[in-house]
Amino acid sequence: MKAEAKSYAAGTVVNALATFRGVAFAIGLESRVTFSEKDEKGFYVSSERRVQRSPVAEKLMRGSEISGGVFRVDSEIPRKSGLGSSSAFMNALILCAFKVRGYELRADRILRLNARMSLEAGMSYTGAFDDASASLLGGFVFSDNLKMRLYRRHEKVGKAAILIPEWGRGRVNLEDMRSSKEDVDRAFRLAMEGKMKEAMLLNSMHYCRKIGLPLEPVQAVQSLNVAAGLSGNGPCYVAFGEEVDTVVDIWENFGKVIVRDIVNEPCDKISVPDSLFFHQ
Repeated sequence: MKAEAKSYAAGTVVNALATFRGVAFAIGLESRVTFSEKDEKGFYVSSERRVQRSPVAEKLMRGSEISGGVFRVDSEIPRKSGLGSSSAFMNALILCAFKVRGYELRADRILRLNARMSLEAGMSYTGAFDDASASLLGGFVFSDNLKMRLYRRHEKVGKAAILIPEWGRGRVNLEDMRSSKEDVDRAFRLAMEGKMKEAMLLNSMHYCRKIGLPLEPVQAVQSLNVAAGLSGNGPCYVAFGEEVDTVVDIWENFGKVIVRDIVNEPCDKISVPDSLFFHQ
């Protein structure tokens, strides 16, 4: 038995860490998982030349007629970058396991399982339902991470610039991040109104200050017709809009810059029930 699945990176408009409400979008960097059945018992994850037994894979395959196998991971998404690498890995792993087991690929079931397992494994502070939803469904998603539902999803054609800066990650203090969070509340409201540039600036002002990362990459492109901000908890920054090429020229002063398409389609043939969304 063999199966394969993929999912996408996620860029941030509004980070859900402070308020549990987030906005994220899919970027064309892929995390791919391939399953191969093995004779020996137990389920393993193979990545970066390491093979280790995986409690997450064991849980996904519990009760299966298959007694053992390896999930091989190949990812273009930089780890610990703020681009949803953990959410993308979990999506691809769950999708692959569901295919092996012949389960229906239902978005609500996959995303809620992703969030719960990410929390249990210590891979996320909130379950990252926003990142997981963008990674699985494509487009821009507006989420409530506590209730694990979406306010809406919409599509936007274009490219995104990603800055991988010369500096590393900052510090994450949950209590500090969730204090004085008015800017993040306002950022979410602005994003719901379609004001992405203003939302990303406010979001970045809050999180860059709290995490200890520079705001300069965001400030440096404010005169352009782009929306730009810190992605996740950093250290990467993302931007999209009409002048992405100019963003690249400016951001090359801060580190490595890559450009990828904004992805608007789901990563697989996934059913998306209405119950995933709030009805307004």
